Amino acid sequence: MKHTLIAATLFLTLFPALAPAATIKLPEEKPATTITVPDDWEPEESDEGILAESPDNVATVYFEVVGTEKEMDGVIEESLKWLTEDHKVTVNAATKATKDFEEAGRKWSRISWDADSKEWGPAVVGFLFTEVGGGKVLTITYWISKKDSEKNLETLGKIFTSVKSVP
Repeated sequence: MKHTLIAATLFLTLFPALAPAATIKLPEEKPATTITVPDDWEPEESDEGILAESPDNVATVYFEVVGTEKEMDGVIEESLKWLTEDHKVTVNAATKATKDFEEAGRKWSRISWDADSKEWGPAVVGFLFTEVGGGKVLTITYWISKKDSEKNLETLGKIFTSVKSVP
């Protein structure tokens, strides 16, 4: 038994992409989408969505489903206000970048900026949007520190490509 536990721990340490993960439904009642997030990102439910953070605190993502463009604009406005006012993050408006792309058969739109904070240093903040059906849009708000970000890019990619619409 002891050897099996040690072997399992070693296996999950050497292959973190295979670590246990939770499939989350959003919204929980009448879900429009599911997302798979590794357990070690400790997904937490809030009133509006799900917050998850990488174990090294380098990447933070927030998932929320909205139904209108006005709600989407509100998410962007509130998130930027929260970052700049509550967390003293400086967002460089001149670096705004937008991109539409397709990944794993899903169409996405992205808006992002370079940012900086005294606590975490240079970062990228942004929003990803994808339609999940029934007039609903999954909005992903993200903060990724530029220092050591490459350590989380593969996991973030897996989280984003795990998005599935619920019929």
